[in-house]
Amino acid sequence: MSKRRPAASAAKPHRRPRGEIDRNYFFGDVLIKTGVAVGVALAVIAFSTPFTLRDAIDDGMYDYVAVMSLFGGIGLFAFLYGRHLRREATHWEFD
Repeated sequence: MSKRRPAASAAKPHRRPRGEIDRNYFFGDVLIKTGVAVGVALAVIAFSTPFTLRDAIDDGMYDYVAVMSLFGGIGLFAFLYGRHLRREATHWEFD
């Protein structure tokens, strides 16, 4: 019986430099915490205001809605991009 040989197209896994892994892990962690902090801050602001989002829209307070939406988008982007960086730092490319 002949020995099995690996296929020629199967490339060896490439390990990224340790500095890149550490950088992705650190900034991923920072961005995740930033996204969560923005979400908590928006929740506190939303719960402490004496009106609801529907009242703000009905009263024409579109600047309030725009600012809350903008910061919500920034927080969501930071959280999701941080998760992406953490995944890049903790998983091999061939997984």
